[in-house]
Amino acid sequence: MDHALQLQDLPIRVVCSSTCYRAETDTGREPWGLYRVHQFTKVEMFGVTAAERGTESEELLDEFLGLQKEIFSELGLHYRVLDMPTEELGLPAYRKFDIEAWMPGRGKFGEVRGTPLTQGEPQ
Repeated sequence: MDHALQLQDLPIRVVCSSTCYRAETDTGREPWGLYRVHQFTKVEMFGVTAAERGTESEELLDEFLGLQKEIFSELGLHYRVLDMPTEELGLPAYRKFDIEAWMPGRGKFGEVRGTPLTQGEPQ
């Protein structure tokens, strides 16, 4: 608010924490407790890039994905990265990676992080 971005300051990286609310839960499908809940807190990474070369947004997305992979590796989690198909993307996104971690209590992988790209032009 009340701040103009200057081209020489880009790219800008921002982290925010927010309380979120989801209308639905997935409790009917999980025999051992809750998987999806109505209220949760999440941390998100946002970035603003210039479009001088046309690759800045993809580069920042790769940087964010690399940071997340590093965090999950250091936590010792068994995870996989999914490059989501276009029909799975929300309206503002044109590329998205989901990270799923192995959840022994569920006996399967479950999403722990989604990383959409909404800035810039598709390559």
